[in-house]
Amino acid sequence: MITKIKAIVTQSVNPFFNIALEARLLEVCDENTVFLYLWKNDKTVVVGKNQNAFKECKVSLLESEGGHLVRRLTGGGAVFHDVNNLNFTFVAHADNYDLKKQQTVLITAVQKLGIKAEISGRNDILADGRKFSGNSFLTKGNLKMHNGTVLINTNHDEMAKYLTVSQAKMKSKGVDSVRSRVVNLVEFDNTLTTDKMTQVILQSFGEVYGLPVEIVDENSVGKNEVQTLVEKVFANDDFRFGKNPAFSNSVGKRFDWGEIEVVYQSQKGVITEVEVYSDALDVESVEQTKAFLLGKNIADLNKIKLDTKNKVLIDTVSLF
Repeated sequence: MITKIKAIVTQSVNPFFNIALEARLLEVCDENTVFLYLWKNDKTVVVGKNQNAFKECKVSLLESEGGHLVRRLTGGGAVFHDVNNLNFTFVAHADNYDLKKQQTVLITAVQKLGIKAEISGRNDILADGRKFSGNSFLTKGNLKMHNGTVLINTNHDEMAKYLTVSQAKMKSKGVDSVRSRVVNLVEFDNTLTTDKMTQVILQSFGEVYGLPVEIVDENSVGKNEVQTLVEKVFANDDFRFGKNPAFSNSVGKRFDWGEIEVVYQSQKGVITEVEVYSDALDVESVEQTKAFLLGKNIADLNKIKLDTKNKVLIDTVSLF
C-alpha cells in the first residue's frame, strides 16, 4: 500500500552521478513508497542496458567535444541529453508500480501547459504526433523502475550529430531521421523551461497519487553509496562499453519489439562465445537469450522446442 510519495530533484548535471543516484533508489525504496526522481545531464548520450555503444553513438566525436557516454540499467534505445532536457525516474515495489498512473503524471503535467499529449507504441509519449518522451523499464527483484526523457528545448543538431540510429529503426517509425521524429515542448509554449516543467510535474505527481509530495534531499539516500556506484559501475569503461569483441559471425533483424544483433564465435558448430545487443525494452529477455545461445549447436537451434513466453528468444532463434 502506498502511504508516501517522495521526490528528489537534483541540481547535478553529471551523468555518472545522476544515473548512480537513480540506481541507488532501487536499494532504498521501501514497500510503502513511490519515488519520483527528476534530473538533467550535460551533453550526454545514454545507451540502453544491452546496446552496442559504438553502433549507437559516435563515441570518439562525443568525448572529444566534451560529452559523455553512459549506460543505464533499463532497456530501450540510445538518447541524447543536454541541460534543456528533463529526465524522470519512477521507482516502486511491484505492488505499487503502475505504468499507466506514472505516465498519467507526465501527460497531466503537459496538459497543464495547454499541450495535448498521448501515449504511442511501446514506449513513446507524443505531442502533435512527434515524440517528446521516450520511456524505458527495469525489474530488479521486487522493485520496478520506469524512466524517460521530457524534451524541453534540447539541441536537435547535437542529437543528430552524436546519435547513429539505424535506418531500420527510422523506417519502422515512418521517418527519415531522428531529428524529424522528435519535438521540443518549447515549440508549443515558448516560456517553458526545465524548472517550470519540474514544478508542474511535481504538482501532477501529488494530484495523480492523491498524496502530499515529500521533497527528499539527494544525500539522504546515501552519498557514499552513490559515489561507490559511480566508481565501480557507471564510470567504469567495462560497464560503459562492454567487451565489444571482434566476433566473426553475426545475425540480426528488427522485430516489432525492437532490434537485435547477435555476434558470436563457434567451434565445430557450437557457439562458444556470444554477445547480444538490443534496444528491446525487456532487459531480462535479452539476458535470457544470451544465456540460452551459449553452448548451443547452431544446426540444432531451430529444432529445439521452446517452452517460453520470451518473444525476444523465440525470434532470435529463428534467425539461425
